[in-house]
Amino acid sequence: MSTYSGKSVTLPRPVEEIYAKVSDLGQYKDLVEALPAEQREKLQGVEFEGDCVKMNAPSIGQLVFRISERTAPTHVGFSAEGSPVPLKLSLDLASAGEGSTSLTPKIDLEIPAMLRPFIGGKIQEAADKFGDVFTSLFQ
Repeated sequence: MSTYSGKSVTLPRPVEEIYAKVSDLGQYKDLVEALPAEQREKLQGVEFEGDCVKMNAPSIGQLVFRISERTAPTHVGFSAEGSPVPLKLSLDLASAGEGSTSLTPKIDLEIPAMLRPFIGGKIQEAADKFGDVFTSLFQ
């Protein structure tokens, strides 16, 4: 598997609070609807439902990431359903000082080495965008 780490983002909440939020996706639907229109637009194509998050992926269609791992308060892992290749997404959390949390998204993807130069940049963009989704939600 190839691992693509997204940019780490710092969220202005304690690690325990962020973990509680990212490990229970059922609460996000109402939260997204309450965001200002500008922030909702950034989340276009992302939908939260139960223990999964659905998103539109260019050239693939809709991907569903279901929570498959929980290690309180530092890690939440998601497995993709409907992906043409084995795909996992994870969020690693760490305290970033008083009342702040560092969140680092990672994508693990099983792709042949010869395809990495062609799609690696898009996968990296996706990893970075995933961090932006949570930044939008917790600002």
